[in-house]
Amino acid sequence: MNAKFETPSYTRRAKVSLTSLLSNTVDRWKHPPAHVPQLDSFVPDVANLPPDSRRLIRDRRYCRVLAENGGVPFDDLSLACAWRALEHEMAMVPEGSVRLDVDVADATADGLAIISVPDVITQVSSFYIDCTCVTNAEFAKFISSGGYGNAEYWPESILSSISQFVDRSGAQGPREWNQGDPPADKLDHPVVGISWYEANAYATWVGKSLPTSQQWQRAGTSAAAQGSGMGGGMECRYPWGNAFDPGRANTWAHGIGDTIAVSELSGGATPHGVKQLIGNVWEWVDTEFSPVVTEGVSIVLEETMAEVRGGAFDTYFHSQANCRFRTGQPLTSRSTNVGFRCCINAQQLATESRPQELNSAETER
Repeated sequence: MNAKFETPSYTRRAKVSLTSLLSNTVDRWKHPPAHVPQLDSFVPDVANLPPDSRRLIRDRRYCRVLAENGGVPFDDLSLACAWRALEHEMAMVPEGSVRLDVDVADATADGLAIISVPDVITQVSSFYIDCTCVTNAEFAKFISSGGYGNAEYWPESILSSISQFVDRSGAQGPREWNQGDPPADKLDHPVVGISWYEANAYATWVGKSLPTSQQWQRAGTSAAAQGSGMGGGMECRYPWGNAFDPGRANTWAHGIGDTIAVSELSGGATPHGVKQLIGNVWEWVDTEFSPVVTEGVSIVLEETMAEVRGGAFDTYFHSQANCRFRTGQPLTSRSTNVGFRCCINAQQLATESRPQELNSAETER
């Protein structure tokens, strides 16, 4: 299990419920187009691979082939194809630092407010992150493989509650699906209506993990200053620089009012090719959300909360749709504007099996 935190057996008593305070930040919905990319189109000779590795790569579980986990090694062709799949769908984020803001709960004339203040610099090791959020079509593979029924992908504390993660028809799956199927016109949209547990289970299934808050922010800011010509190692607020641009992100200002395909708005991508970190959907990360409280203020945690990052199609305030803003949702929340993407630490991969031409391409990039 990749999770770094689980539901605690206690609550903190207080004047105001933090869950209630944050619930309106991340809840709304609607709809648009489709196209599901075929992995076979860029993985050479995948049909000639052994059945086990062919199935893993076609299901986008190539990290299961590449991870150094002490198991029986895969053949060279399988490793080469898995590396090509990874290079096509993920971006390498070099090691470096991020400055995370601290979320402080403070009492104001209008009630409890969450205020962000600068914190210490944190170092992040190199990692790979998905270039796009996980789509409905990709999550459907997890369901069809029996993901909801495999205890290997879920923490023991949630096993008795998995049956509650159902769609509109009562079948297991994301909240807005029907009869276990995603909307036919949204196969290439980010999957939404899934809890943190479901997102984490999918990440475990594909051999990856949810990014930590530090990794997510590093992915969005590591190359922004250099890519925008700012230089000096500055940490920008957006993947493209420091000024909000409604044409680069699917937020309220973009005027669509619903999710869009994960391949759209490439102008808002990071220089490394990571798309839609800002807007379209909030993204679950593997970091607990628990703000600091000022003197005289206390909060109630009805259940453990995880951070969500980046803003969504219905995010109105630009101050919430950037690489530094942090808010949270209960782990079991299934909001229709929250999705996720996955990552994997570079150290977990069998780098010695990487084809030489990929090493050369990385150097050029």
